[in-house]
Amino acid sequence: MEIGTIWFFVALVVIALEVWAIWHIIGSDRRAERKMLWVVFVVYAPFPGLLFWAWRGPKAVKGRAVLEEK
Repeated sequence: MEIGTIWFFVALVVIALEVWAIWHIIGSDRRAERKMLWVVFVVYAPFPGLLFWAWRGPKAVKGRAVLEEK
């Protein structure tokens, strides 16, 4: 497999993860300013943005949803 093909598939995976993250960011019940900051961070710094969002972003939303169910 050529190196160009590998980078192509890496780019596809990163783009798919970004779309998935942006979809969840926009669908959250956060304020619009916070959503926009997350989207900008994920788009302009893909690797650190996705890692930081995975660490900080979904947990806060998931924790709030669990509290609302009880």
